[in-house]
Amino acid sequence: MDEESEVHFPDLDSSYLDTGDFINPEAIHRISEGQSKDQVRLLLGDPHFSEGFFAVREWDYAFNFYTGEGTDYITCQYKLFFDQSMRVKETHWQRPECASLIFPVEVDAPDVGERVHDVTLSSDILFAFDSSDLSLEGRRGLDELANTLAHDFSNPGIVIEGHTDRLGEVAYNQALSERRAAAVKAYLIAQGVPEVAIASRGRGERDPVAECPGLSTTPELKQCLQPNRRVEINITE
Repeated sequence: MDEESEVHFPDLDSSYLDTGDFINPEAIHRISEGQSKDQVRLLLGDPHFSEGFFAVREWDYAFNFYTGEGTDYITCQYKLFFDQSMRVKETHWQRPECASLIFPVEVDAPDVGERVHDVTLSSDILFAFDSSDLSLEGRRGLDELANTLAHDFSNPGIVIEGHTDRLGEVAYNQALSERRAAAVKAYLIAQGVPEVAIASRGRGERDPVAECPGLSTTPELKQCLQPNRRVEINITE
């Protein structure tokens, strides 16, 4: 079931909602392999179709997401597969544009006279917490980037930089940023991007884009520092 087209989705009319349910995309970002059904329900609520709760290996949802154009939104069907232990194994979207809304990847056009395109990806979406393991939706975003590289660039040079916030030890943050940059590099190579075209490095906490007051690790400080937890990708044509 590697291709979305091979996955069967129920008719939207068979949902008890009759349409999609509005949900914060952050809940989708937090879905990861190995989660139990109870953990999924805490994030997404009960499944929106009549598969059942316990012995079944598939759950289906229908979510509404705003497109960014006024009050326009699209309805997206989302499926989770569970393994024999009833842990999340994989997820699928019925429509590719839904995955793009959840984890948008945009390659910026270069400034006049420049040849460098910039992509910035949030580490909070790319990776599990305090980890260099790519998340489900993080891999989807990198799939989109790899497709863009294959179709829009003939011979790109790619530099991947990992960045962290300032919380924690400097040496630990440096090592984490290096592992995360290397993980993105390895995944892009696995998707067909030539290894020789990619370099990766970690910058740790040295290049913040957001300055936030405070020393205690509060939820407010972590939220303020979120833009610093990122992976930057520079693409030279």
